[in-house]
Amino acid sequence: MRTNPYRFHAIFSLLVLSVLLVPCLARAENIKIGIPSLTVTMLPVAVAKEQGFFQKEGLNAEIVLMPAALTIKVLLAGDIQYATTITSGVVANIRGINTRVVMCFVDRALLDLVGIPEIGAIPDLKGKLIGISSRGGLHDVVMRRIFAQSGMDASQATFITVGGPGAMFGAIQSKRIAAGLLNPPHNFLAYREGLKNLGFAGNFVRSPSTGIVTMRETLERSPDQVRRLLRALTRARAFAKDNKPATVAILKRFVRISDDELAGKIYDYHKRAETPDGKVDAAIAADTIRDSLQAEAITKEVPVNQVFDFSYLPPR
Repeated sequence: MRTNPYRFHAIFSLLVLSVLLVPCLARAENIKIGIPSLTVTMLPVAVAKEQGFFQKEGLNAEIVLMPAALTIKVLLAGDIQYATTITSGVVANIRGINTRVVMCFVDRALLDLVGIPEIGAIPDLKGKLIGISSRGGLHDVVMRRIFAQSGMDASQATFITVGGPGAMFGAIQSKRIAAGLLNPPHNFLAYREGLKNLGFAGNFVRSPSTGIVTMRETLERSPDQVRRLLRALTRARAFAKDNKPATVAILKRFVRISDDELAGKIYDYHKRAETPDGKVDAAIAADTIRDSLQAEAITKEVPVNQVFDFSYLPPR
């Protein structure tokens, strides 16, 4: 029986290709990235995952959803290698844990202060109940800065812990609290229900809230992995900036909404807060550390380079 030379050539080519691919697959590293919620501030992670940018850097990235309060504990335990909660990472560092912020997705809080219809302006919040997500967390820090810049003291209102954005939205809508901070899409949904926009938190606070946090030991043990991760995320951010329709489609799947108009608003809102290169300047970094120290009632000096390290980012 004669062997078909074309069939033999095809089989041989497939065998060669499989031999070449096996080492590439074997070299792929498994990493876990902890995220606190399915929100637009996690968009670079979602885009990098869906567009294959992690894979192109030899990384099998698993996205792990967990409460913000747990991300640093899980990071410290080694069950994830990277977290996206910068505020928690900064607080952990000033408490003596060797966390490092290596990339910032945004340089201001992507939150609106949303109030009940009876509240005309921020000064009307004196004596009222204000919702925050957690003590010492991002909402706590942001609300204190909003009050200070509005000529008020945080002691002039009562801050209560409400929880996540869904619970916050419900608490405002039911008038259990007078106001709270809402991220998209909850802020836009709140306006549809007649609740009031009292201000964009980013106009009051220049502080990174999401990005990449890891342990100093990871930087020392796996610097190449860190660089590849940040390269993938940098490519994802560039893709998102230049490809709105494709990115809005990813965003809809990620945050699990079907409303095209709402998704478009969220995409545009996110662009207001994005860092151009994954960094924040030293002044913003210092303010972020100072705010966390004040929120935690810790009195000590913490240098910026103990908390933030952008040397692993790809050159522009």
